Order: sequence, then structure tokens, then C-alpha cells
Amino acid sequence: MSPVGDTLRVRCRKFPSLVNCCTLDWFSRWPADALLYVSRAFLKNLELPNEEIRENLSLMCMKIHTSVEEASERFWDELRRRVYTTPKSYLDLINLYVNVLTQKRKEINLNRSRLANGLTTLKNTNESIAELKVNITAMLPQLAKSNEELAITLTQVNKDKAIADEKDRLVSAEKEIVEKAAAEAKVIKDDADSDLAQALPILENAKKIVDGLDKSAIVELKALGSPPPAVEMVMACVMFMLGEKKLDWESIRIYIKDPAQFIKRVQAFDVTAMSEALLKKTRENYLRKPDFVPDFITGKSAPAGKLCAWALALESYQ
Repeated sequence: MSPVGDTLRVRCRKFPSLVNCCTLDWFSRWPADALLYVSRAFLKNLELPNEEIRENLSLMCMKIHTSVEEASERFWDELRRRVYTTPKSYLDLINLYVNVLTQKRKEINLNRSRLANGLTTLKNTNESIAELKVNITAMLPQLAKSNEELAITLTQVNKDKAIADEKDRLVSAEKEIVEKAAAEAKVIKDDADSDLAQALPILENAKKIVDGLDKSAIVELKALGSPPPAVEMVMACVMFMLGEKKLDWESIRIYIKDPAQFIKRVQAFDVTAMSEALLKKTRENYLRKPDFVPDFITGKSAPAGKLCAWALALESYQ
């Protein structure tokens, strides 16, 4: 629920209950000592040359964050525009430094490895050249021919080395892309698993509600010639969610003339297939009505009360 960006504002527009039915837990600004403590804790296990550098890094993180907060206040005083700095921003600052440091160390190690391989290749080449000089001295009649062959060989070696370096660069780039894609896929999977874990109890609750319906209850409901307005409202809501168009009581009685078939329709209802437009109309026309309360509806009709609770449970899932 960070104020940074448009996410909080959009959520409050979509779900007014976040404002009407929730208590806000405001997080105050961290003092400098707390910021320094957090940076020390996050940099504690980071491999550094000495403790003096570690302490200076911790102080740097704290001073950067506090200086941004001061600049934000000045920005507000002079231009009347808010720039939010939250504890999450501070943690992102520290993580950004650690990630960049790790990435640069990898680059340095890679370049050092390449340099070592190059030096080894040059050493081997120099040894080969020295041996060739000895052989050339011993075989002066063939020197001219050997020089020509050596020039051709060196040219090919340089071409092969350039090709090898280019392939190594491409492989390194592909490796970074694959690692990034794997990390993004893991984040998406974790988010999906979290959403599923929250949604399953709601769906299970709705299933338990409709499992409690029986044929005799629906027969009793169908037998009402002129039901209470609250009961008719609940049944119209259920039929509207099931996709029916005619919502008068006579039409509703026709829909539930076969109690077993009606119960199967309710149990098989797929809430994930509801469109945003259908859910919005359901909320405006039924779910937000003052009388759309399970306890109140149950006093009028027990099966209607269960269907009222079922509709509200599915709305909570959405």
C-alpha cells in the first residue's frame, strides 16, 4: 500500500471497502539511527576489503536516503509536489547497490579469466616462435618458405581468435538473458501461487454453502406465490449471475422448477468466468443493497439466505 505511483489510488477506486471498512496502519519515517542499523544489517555479510569500508557504505546509504527526504520536503515547499520516500525505497537502495556490486564483480572475474587465457595463449605462441627460430637457423635453405607458411598460420590464428571472442561474447549475452527470464518467471509463479492460496478458502466457503442446499428447500422456495421482496431480490441476483435475462418472480419459478438441475447450475458456476461488467452490475443492482445481508434474508427464507451468502462469498473472491 505504498503511496508511490498510481497503484494505491486505482485500488481505492476499484475497492471502496479499503477506505470504508479498513483501519490504516501508517508507517512513520525511520530515524537516522534506524536507517544506519538497517544498512549495517544488510551489508553485514557482504564481502568487503575491511570493516572501515563496510561502515562507510552503511553511512553512505543512510545519508543518501535522508538527503532525498530533505530534498523532497524542499520540493514540496517550493513546487507543492510530493515525492515519496518510504522504507521500501531505502531497502531498494541497499539491494540495488548489492546487486550492482555483485554484477560488477562477475564482470571483473570474467575479464580476468579472459586475460589469463589470452596470456596463456600468447605464452604458448611465444614458445612456439622461439622453437621455430632455432629450427629456422638450423634449416636456412628452407627459411624463406617457412616464413611464408608462418605468416599464413599467424593470420589464421588471429581470425580464429576473433571468431572465438565473438562467440564467447554472444554466449555470455545469451546466458544473462536466460537468467533474467528465469528470475522473472519465478516471480510470476510466486505471485500466482500467493493469489491462489488466498482464493481457495473463499471458493471452498462458497462450495460449502451451496452443498448445504437440498431439493426440498428449493421446492419450498418455488412454492412461494408472492415472496418477500428481499427473497425475490436474492433470487434475481442469483439468476442474473447465472446469465438469465428475465428476472421477475414467475420467470424465476420456471428456472427453479427442477430443483436438482438448479442446484447443479449453482454448484457448477465458474466465478472466474464472470466479466468485470457483469460483476459491476451485480454489485450495483444487488450486492450493495442494504437488505442484501445473509442473516436478514435467512429470517425470510433459509435457502434464500444461503444463496445470499454464496453470492457474497463469490464477490469477495473477485
